[in-house]
This record gives sequence, structure tokens and C-alpha cells, in this order.
Amino acid sequence: MKRKLTGKGVRVRETMVRETAHIIREEGFKHATVRAIADRAKVNIASIRYYFGSKDQLIGEAIEYLMNDFESMVQRLETPDQSPEERLKSFMRGYFQLANVHPALYRSISFAGPDAKENTYFIYIHLLHSRCWAPVLANIEEYTGIKDDSVLEIKTLQLFASLEYPMILQSNDTELESLRYIKPEQIEQYIDTLLESLHPRRPA
Repeated sequence: MKRKLTGKGVRVRETMVRETAHIIREEGFKHATVRAIADRAKVNIASIRYYFGSKDQLIGEAIEYLMNDFESMVQRLETPDQSPEERLKSFMRGYFQLANVHPALYRSISFAGPDAKENTYFIYIHLLHSRCWAPVLANIEEYTGIKDDSVLEIKTLQLFASLEYPMILQSNDTELESLRYIKPEQIEQYIDTLLESLHPRRPA
């Protein structure tokens, strides 16, 4: 049974969800321990059971909180008053912003262990791909005029790979300047180049 809360109780509960989401987002799922959550939210450990029944329930609500970021990514691809080029550019900008907000996301890909399939961020990015794949493909089809399903699948994969590879490199915190593939001031140029690469080859 869901506990009836006062106004203060509602605020405490919301804070716990938000701070748990921040831990997951910034440090990764494994760091979202009961002690870390309680310390970050400035509550005692017993509050987790009091407000949520279990840590798993709290983690579930924190993931839903984080998923709002991903839903906004889908909305970028479905804006009716924009051209497919504008929608794809908006999506790609949002993807880079997402990496800055969720640094642990791409670290989890770079340093995957044997339990990777159970890692929250692998589940997380799988959901992002699942939700965005079809809208991205549809926008690429509209933008390029390509009708071949196989080619469209490859182009969609090309776009996701081109977005995520620089983020994976960046997540390694390399000190080699030559491996910092995309600097902030180059993002728009990178997006334009990627969009151009999606077009079929034109005869010389």
C-alpha cells in the first residue's frame, strides 16, 4: 500500500528520487548504495524503507526520473514543423548534451564487465536505442530519399556509431589531445559532416 504523505514527506521523497538519479547519472549504478543515497539526500537509512518499501523501488523510480531526458530525445525527432534535417540536427545536439549530463553512461560501455547485461546503463542505452531507432531511421529516409530498408538500417547504425564513439573516447578521460575527437566548438561542424555523409553518393 502506498503511504499517504504530508507536504514535507512528499518533498523528502522527491529529493530522494532526484538524488538517487544524480548518483546513477554521475557515478554509475553500483555507486547507488543505501548509504550513498541517504548521505546525498540528507536522510537516515531507514527513510528508504519508510518512503519506498525497498531500495529496488527507489532505484526504479530514479530510473524513471532519468528516462525523462530520453523521452525528450524522441520528441526532437517528431517535431512536425521542422524539416528532417532540422530534427536530426536537434537530435544529435541533444545526444552530445546527454553525454555531458550522464558521464557514467559511456564509461559503463567502455569498461564493460561480465555482468554488463545487468548494468543499469546498458539497459538504459538499450532503451534509448529502442525508442529512437525507428524515428531516426524515418527521418533519414525523409532527409535522403533512400527507400532501401537495408541501406536505411546501415545509415541509422552509422549515425549512432558516429555519435557514440567520440563520447566513449571522452569517457576514458584521455590526456592525449589528439584523441579528443570532438571539441565543443567543433560539434556543429561534426554534425554537418555527419549529415552530409548520410546522403547517397552523387555522380561526379
